Amino acid sequence: MARFKFFLIGSTQAPVLDVEATSIAQLQADLTRERFLVARTVEVDGSPVSCDVIVPVSRIQMIADAASI
Repeated sequence: MARFKFFLIGSTQAPVLDVEATSIAQLQADLTRERFLVARTVEVDGSPVSCDVIVPVSRIQMIADAASI
């Protein structure tokens, strides 16, 4: 599992999510095959949050490696 920061269309929040992919390249490959991403929140706007989420791939604007930010 790896953590990435997701910037979503129509949202001012950019949550950090745990995903099954172990690299951004693997995440990209997964997103080309799926309409929804199943993940677990780690942080939203600097505050810890923990819940399972389903993110529509069509709403993802950009993804950044959380360790780089």
